Amino acid sequence: MALSLTLGPRLQTVASFVPEGTNLGDIGTDHAYLPIALYETHQISRAVAVDIHEGPYQSALTAVKGRHLEAVIDVRFGDGLMPLEAGEINVLTLAGMGGRTMLDILSARPDVLDSVVDLIVQPQGGEGAVRLALLCGGWRLKAERLVEEDDRIYSVMAYSKEVGWDRDELLKKERLWNQRLHPLLESGIILAAEMEFSGLVHKLVWHFGPLVLEERTDLLKALLSEYSGMLSRRMEQMKKSKSTEIMNKISEVSDELTLVEGLRAWQ
Repeated sequence: MALSLTLGPRLQTVASFVPEGTNLGDIGTDHAYLPIALYETHQISRAVAVDIHEGPYQSALTAVKGRHLEAVIDVRFGDGLMPLEAGEINVLTLAGMGGRTMLDILSARPDVLDSVVDLIVQPQGGEGAVRLALLCGGWRLKAERLVEEDDRIYSVMAYSKEVGWDRDELLKKERLWNQRLHPLLESGIILAAEMEFSGLVHKLVWHFGPLVLEERTDLLKALLSEYSGMLSRRMEQMKKSKSTEIMNKISEVSDELTLVEGLRAWQ
């Protein structure tokens, strides 16, 4: 008998947001570990596991067959949602791919999304674009959580059509951060104009996540520290350039760094 799978922290966090008794579609399934673990812990009823790459697709087939789960986990080869039929799933997971790729996948099959009630995503890059696009598309943000695996911090977001924070409610949180950080502008520590300041706050709130910023976890502090270090290194590189255009951008990066430090200091 096959041993029960143990998911890593990243996929375990994704799994924790999947409602019980659902029909799952797992896109970019790799070895199909997520649907296998969810079924073997009686969290889902059925699953369709999809991968566009031949190697992971074959690995998923092997894993599912090795556990005799072919009747409940259907492994399919193809691009994104294309192998799915409208109405056959009500929960969708996408993990471990770029944010822009995720949005392209979701926009390609609106008929499949019609029956999806819960959507769990773990983008690797483009987190802010994913958050805003899904909210603008009518999804509500139920929860978002940071998780660390192999010395990297990831964002996992759970969306629903029925419950959670909608776009207007989360924009209020952005405006609150604008107010909290505004003293940095008033004091002259930040040199940007009012509109530029608001644009930087907007960028940071949606990059880190409006709900994540409210929780003030140790992982958030670590993520802010990483981002601060990245901006500092970027500034040092920019200072080596003699390009007028790049020199003009140093002030913007400096203001963004100051705002990140303000986020780190906020209690």
